[in-house]
Amino acid sequence: MNFDLEEELKRALRREDVSPKFTSRVMERIVRSNAAKSENSKDGKGWRQRLAEFLNPPRMKLAVAGIIACLLTFIALGVHRYREHQRAIAEIAEGEKAREQVILAMRIASTKLKIAQKKVVDSR
Repeated sequence: MNFDLEEELKRALRREDVSPKFTSRVMERIVRSNAAKSENSKDGKGWRQRLAEFLNPPRMKLAVAGIIACLLTFIALGVHRYREHQRAIAEIAEGEKAREQVILAMRIASTKLKIAQKKVVDSR
């Protein structure tokens, strides 16, 4: 059994005449496709109206309401967390400022104590 690829390809790809019904079948499909498209556009419904009709069933309305409620809850939680974070940052900054003020006060007190100590030592 000898397999000749070139011969098989030539046989498979050889030119054949189209059947007389081919053109009529293609034209019939085109007509049916155009009719279906025009029937879809004849109802005059835009995508918004079709979406509204899709969302019309009560279950869908409840689902949409639930989704909106969840989104609003997540947004509220996010805003709350953001404000907490900003408050924490402000407290940290306030603490750092107080720390610097305490360090400055300690330096001033230390300087004053050194001056007083020097005067006590010198007066003896």
